[in-house]
Amino acid sequence: MNQDSIYSKLHDAWENRRKDLRGSFQIANDQIPSFKKKNDEKGMAECHKILSYCYWRFSDYSMAMDHALRALRFFKILKDLKGEADSLNNLGAVYMFQKDNEKRLDCNMKCLVIRQKLGDASDISGSMNNIGETFLDLKDYDSAKKWFIECLELENAGEDSVAWALHNLGKLYLLEENYSKSEESFLESLEISERNSYFVLTTETLLRLGEFYKERGDNLRSMNFADRAVELSKKTGSREDENAAQLLMAQMKELLGDYIGALAHYKESHRLYSEIHNQTNIQAIKDIQFQHQLEKIRQKAEEAELEKIRTIELQKAYDQIRHQSRLLEERNNEIMESIRYAKRIQEAVLVEKKHVSSHLPEHFIYFRPKDIVSGDFYWAQEKEGFLYIAAADCTGHGVPGGFLTMLGIAFLNEILSQKSLLTPAQILGELRDKFIKELRLQDSSNDGMDISLVRLEYHQENESNELLWAGANNPLWVVSNEGKKFIELKADKQPIGKSDVQKPFTDTSLQLRKGDLVYLFSDGYHDQFGGENGKKLKKSGFKELILSLSKLSINEQNKSLDQHYENWKGNTDQVDDICVIGLRI
Repeated sequence: MNQDSIYSKLHDAWENRRKDLRGSFQIANDQIPSFKKKNDEKGMAECHKILSYCYWRFSDYSMAMDHALRALRFFKILKDLKGEADSLNNLGAVYMFQKDNEKRLDCNMKCLVIRQKLGDASDISGSMNNIGETFLDLKDYDSAKKWFIECLELENAGEDSVAWALHNLGKLYLLEENYSKSEESFLESLEISERNSYFVLTTETLLRLGEFYKERGDNLRSMNFADRAVELSKKTGSREDENAAQLLMAQMKELLGDYIGALAHYKESHRLYSEIHNQTNIQAIKDIQFQHQLEKIRQKAEEAELEKIRTIELQKAYDQIRHQSRLLEERNNEIMESIRYAKRIQEAVLVEKKHVSSHLPEHFIYFRPKDIVSGDFYWAQEKEGFLYIAAADCTGHGVPGGFLTMLGIAFLNEILSQKSLLTPAQILGELRDKFIKELRLQDSSNDGMDISLVRLEYHQENESNELLWAGANNPLWVVSNEGKKFIELKADKQPIGKSDVQKPFTDTSLQLRKGDLVYLFSDGYHDQFGGENGKKLKKSGFKELILSLSKLSINEQNKSLDQHYENWKGNTDQVDDICVIGLRI
């Protein structure tokens, strides 16, 4: 049997403990040696919990306390709140036998707090009933009734807890001499416990009804309930219940004149009482408590000694950390200075915005690196009356992305200078070849870039202008007719780098008119998390933003993009580099 099956078997044993007390005991008792051998704390905790409950019901209170305390210690180590609550519940039951209601109530209350935190209504209702029962034994009847009523009124309360609350209300009403309500509560409790095969509660309710009818003078009915209680208590192994049932049977047979039968039951009752309440058993409980207390003190003493050792070792470690911290700080300063220098180099390599301005008076470049050095870049060059403009996004950001941007810019400049007039698709093909060759990219490599590249034949004297475009993963957006028409040119789904299928890039031609707007961008802007729900802006949101801004001047669009980004991002971190280029023809 595998470990999960064993745990499942233990779970079933705990759930069925009220129906099959002996069976649950046997399962836990059989498994605990194996768990001890493996040092399986979870398995031992579950076994101790089951055994604690069973020994309590067998009226072996010293063993019940020992197993409850062991289970509690393991569950605390495991941070298993449900197991801790169940063990506190078992411990409270042992204190009930000792009539130590102060400790019993403390266990009940701690158990309730944990169960309320876990939110299981069935367990919560069980704790409510236990607290009410403790107050009942303390003769605080008003508090007891309040807890029993709350248990009954709790939504989704467990049927077992409801049956117990009704049983205890029956006892309370009997004390108040409200006999009709007492009988009604006991009978209703009996009906639920019998339906659910809750034998322990059934036995106790049979005993209460037997006592009830004895006091009413209904001897035959009383003896019937007592007889049923004797048989059921023998079946469950509860010596306390059997003792009470044997005593009630003896009294009833004596009343009915069966003195020989009465004597036999008196003898059996006396034997059971002596076993349960002998001084050895009571002293054993005290010894177990004392041993567990000694264990706690020993652990604290060991911890104190260890703390002294730790303090000395920690001081040594702290001195070493301070030394290493100073070295790291010096090294970090050197690295940051190198990164800042890399930023200056990158800025020098990036084409100045004024270069674009000399050809396109109306434009903006919204460029916002995530770190000091950017993995996004913009690029523009003029050749033979054509203006080439690109927005690119290299793999990664920060220093690794920054190195790729400088290579990308250098490769683009080299391609444009050495070749005759090329289309955007041809340039992207050449660029991909250079990346793969120069960086020695393998099939598993993700290094490369996504890019949107425009070639624009720009003539101030003409009202129409041809745009030729190609894209690697990044699209191109065109807005015309004062924001009323939106065109998206879709990119080839392949990067500048290695990919599973490498096809030639595709040129797309578009005739533009004066006033049309062209947008090139990386994915940094629309991938930013933010807004009320902390989600990405997404392309759809970015498109709505671009359309709403298209009626503004170029300068106002740039400012609005920045303002909207800040509002959207809020207190969240910037997730990627950003590059957005807007051109008005």
